[in-house]
Amino acid sequence: MKEIKDIIKEHIQKNKKTSICYDYDNGCIEINGRKYMTGQLSFSEVGRAVKDALREVYGDYRTIPYTFNSEAYENEKFKAEVLALGFEGILRFSILRKEK
Repeated sequence: MKEIKDIIKEHIQKNKKTSICYDYDNGCIEINGRKYMTGQLSFSEVGRAVKDALREVYGDYRTIPYTFNSEAYENEKFKAEVLALGFEGILRFSILRKEK
């Protein structure tokens, strides 16, 4: 199976909007409605895969902290927001490619 980072890259390259929801308890990641079984990964592992994919597709970006469990990543090409719901075992990303 492809690395999760490569699957994420494929989705963010072809879609203007990408929704990613990682469910720790069920060991799966859902990207734009399609589920991939990953096993139980830490939020750090999944977050790093998403951030690495964003950097490879869109280049360097800045991090904007919101609260203790949410932040955004942004540059002139995209904006991504992340929300970690640790008590529910859920990590959500919403990625939007900016129009030129």
